[in-house]
Amino acid sequence: MTEFHEPPMAAEPARLSTGRPTVVIFGGGINGAALARQLVLSNIDVVITDTGDLASGTTAWSTRLIHGGLRYLEYGEFDLVRESLAERNRLTRLAPHLVRPLRFAIPLTRRGGGLLAAAARFIGWESLARRLSGGGRGSLAVGIGLWLYDRFAGDPAWPAHQMHRSTAAGLPGVDRRRFPFVATYFDAQCIAPERLTVEWLVDAQRVAVERQVGLHVLPHHSWQVFDTGELVVTPLGPATTATALRVRPTAIVNATGAWVDQTIAALTTAAGPLSPVPQPQQFIRGTKGSHLIIDNSQLRDALDGEGIYAEAADGRPIFVLPFLNAQVLVGTTDIPFSGDPGAARTEPAEIDYLLAAVSAIFPDCLLRTADVVQHYCGVRPLPGPDVTGRQAGSPGAVTRRHLLVRHPQAAVPTWSIVGGKLTTCRSLAEESAAEILRTLHLPAVDPQRDRPLPGWLAADGQAACWAATAAAAEAAGVPAAAVRSAVESTLRLFGGRAAEVFRVGGGVVASHGLPPLLGDSSLPTAAAVFAIEQEWAATLADLVERRLMLLFAPRLSRATLTALAEVLVATGRLEASAVADVVAAEVAHLQNCCGKRVAPVVDQQVRD
Repeated sequence: MTEFHEPPMAAEPARLSTGRPTVVIFGGGINGAALARQLVLSNIDVVITDTGDLASGTTAWSTRLIHGGLRYLEYGEFDLVRESLAERNRLTRLAPHLVRPLRFAIPLTRRGGGLLAAAARFIGWESLARRLSGGGRGSLAVGIGLWLYDRFAGDPAWPAHQMHRSTAAGLPGVDRRRFPFVATYFDAQCIAPERLTVEWLVDAQRVAVERQVGLHVLPHHSWQVFDTGELVVTPLGPATTATALRVRPTAIVNATGAWVDQTIAALTTAAGPLSPVPQPQQFIRGTKGSHLIIDNSQLRDALDGEGIYAEAADGRPIFVLPFLNAQVLVGTTDIPFSGDPGAARTEPAEIDYLLAAVSAIFPDCLLRTADVVQHYCGVRPLPGPDVTGRQAGSPGAVTRRHLLVRHPQAAVPTWSIVGGKLTTCRSLAEESAAEILRTLHLPAVDPQRDRPLPGWLAADGQAACWAATAAAAEAAGVPAAAVRSAVESTLRLFGGRAAEVFRVGGGVVASHGLPPLLGDSSLPTAAAVFAIEQEWAATLADLVERRLMLLFAPRLSRATLTALAEVLVATGRLEASAVADVVAAEVAHLQNCCGKRVAPVVDQQVRD
């Protein structure tokens, strides 16, 4: 028997035995969640488990874009661009409440230049490309790339790219002296991939109930392997009401992102048929990427609601994006990283690097370090040398495609998901499910590529959804003066499920005498209850950082954190005596990991 994170074994685990194939997925990020849904759509029983919360690792560290990968064209990855653009188009249809088109501007310093560097990258000469790329890409090279991008998109509903003089009206206010030309094109933004992850699983649960297929979603669980070939998944700590589960997997998928190598190592040390027993291999080549959240009204106004795709002084691509609460998101760095991915932190040098890059584009905005209100950092799980066959090269040259790597020596069919990106999570799931079905000698099933996610909300249904949500909010006790802001915040998070939030959560709020709003925020208490009862949230961090996206609230207060902790108490996820300690721990975590300061005093303001 091998233990992973040494879970407590207080009670005899419940045995899962349905007689149907059961796939165990390690990793509750966006790839694992999308795969779980696809397998359930294929009538396969699924156990998906994570030692942390859903979407608490690689998914939450991304730049939050759904895009075709314009720069992949330079590396000749045309098939990846086609796939990414098709999935971009699809996700804006399946989840329009979470994935929205965004126009991007590329500031350009000249007409010519960049073609030789692009050609060098195309044939794999990255070092030569870097030497040839001084002065940046010109409008001719970018125009060719964008023309191809439009052709590969293949959807007339998406506007074609345009080339402009930077003095033209309706463009972001870049430095016109340095950038005489600007190219514009469209991609999409997913501000909350954490919520997209949850919705894959909410939909999987709906399918499982309809078809009577087994689905067990187990965040905050550890696992043990026994030499009998059984796997025991056990709750970590008191934050969950779930019991331990014993299962004999038919197949295993390692979808732990930046932790893929550690997970395979843990399985390998296990005795018995679940061990892949490979030679030591490096499936992941980690690179650290940091992002800044900036509060600067000049920069926000200069963006004018559009994104910027540009280059830093060293030629690395960076994005400057409109973000939640009138803030600006800037990313990212790309630094080789080894060690525990959870220990990665944004360094002062990275903050300086990103601020310098933005200042070079918008010199009139007078950015200061004090404008960085928080940051986040994570490790990208790029394919390692034992997957790509390349021991060196710049991080930017490593493919962003996803790979499903089979571990052939494992007696139980076992795979690891290596690489990938937010945009292709659904297509990765479809391809992976198809391979798993073939391996298990099961018939192919309709992948239902165009099945919308639960929060889907059509444009012509928004008024009716608003009215139903407002009525449900009033019935749940939200004060009349606060209904508008409560409805808006709930619609942003839950889309077409917004009225359901109040109907499900309102009863718990009333029965426990909880206030209708969370602390000094405009967010309804019913939303926290709903996230706990319907979306597997179990801790204060789950609510703040991933379900309710309060991590990015400009003025997150201790009053709001305390109110959330009290909801956890009311729903049986937290002892009342632990509230103060849990709040203090979250305040310290946000400061240490994100540079986020929590307001110590509640503002006495009337909510509009």
